[in-house]
Amino acid sequence: MDTFKRITSIFKIWKFPIAIAFLGLFSGCNETPLSEAAETPSNFIYIAHTRLDDNRGIYSKIYDIDFSLYEMTLLGGDLAANSFSNPEIIAHLDSIFDYKSPRTLWSIGNHDNTSKARFLKTTLKEKFHSYEAHDVTFITLDSQDSLSSILNEQKDFLMATLDSITTSSVLIMTHKLIFMNGHSVMDAAIETVCNGRRGDCFHCHNPNNFQSEIAPRLKELQESGVQVIVVGGDLGYKQSSFEYLDPSGIVYLGNGMWYPKDWNSALIFSKLPQKPMSYSFVAIDSLIQNQKSSME
Repeated sequence: MDTFKRITSIFKIWKFPIAIAFLGLFSGCNETPLSEAAETPSNFIYIAHTRLDDNRGIYSKIYDIDFSLYEMTLLGGDLAANSFSNPEIIAHLDSIFDYKSPRTLWSIGNHDNTSKARFLKTTLKEKFHSYEAHDVTFITLDSQDSLSSILNEQKDFLMATLDSITTSSVLIMTHKLIFMNGHSVMDAAIETVCNGRRGDCFHCHNPNNFQSEIAPRLKELQESGVQVIVVGGDLGYKQSSFEYLDPSGIVYLGNGMWYPKDWNSALIFSKLPQKPMSYSFVAIDSLIQNQKSSME
């Protein structure tokens, strides 16, 4: 068994309506108040690295996902081969993901390179920003800035946001799995998990300051009772999913796709108010099939 706590290629089939009904059968036995039994979780879908080798489109199975079934669409970057190369590909991606919706969040990757002004115009959002909904504070970071280190304005923004958390859960999104570098356990797994090689370049898995300067503040937040989850999207070549539960309680996740592979999965989060957020890696074929079955 590997020396770190990770689960890869975990494919769990979620049938949300059936699961909710099943739980309802036991509400009387557990003497659960009717108001609590009637609560329905908010569900968020996370996908990343949907690009092809060229800009003719994206991974074909993404077109079959009904994103309207989820309260949030979370994009982990590298959506197209060159996501901002021309107006046509921008419009194409927007028709799928609805960039300007506050329900769509995007942590950009090296294949999404563009100026701050153009990103803002396209999405109505900054490259790094926060959004609060469903008792979750969502934070997107730009791991392409400063060769993956969180510095200057972005670091100031992040620390200020963490100091003002009022939700019970925090979900931090970053394209590169920058949290692996310098970690006592995860660092050794970079070569077997991440798409980018170790190095010092725009597409590389670069050394950075996440564990030395960001993780200590996240640990404090976790210890205060706030659930902290960090997710990166630069996966797909070697595996589609990654999970590590840090001794501090922080959950580190990774999920990404590569169109020639048959192991591709999406990452589904589910959240009830004042309850810990749960998550599951779902095989993309199962996700689409369950979606079709629920509509029959």
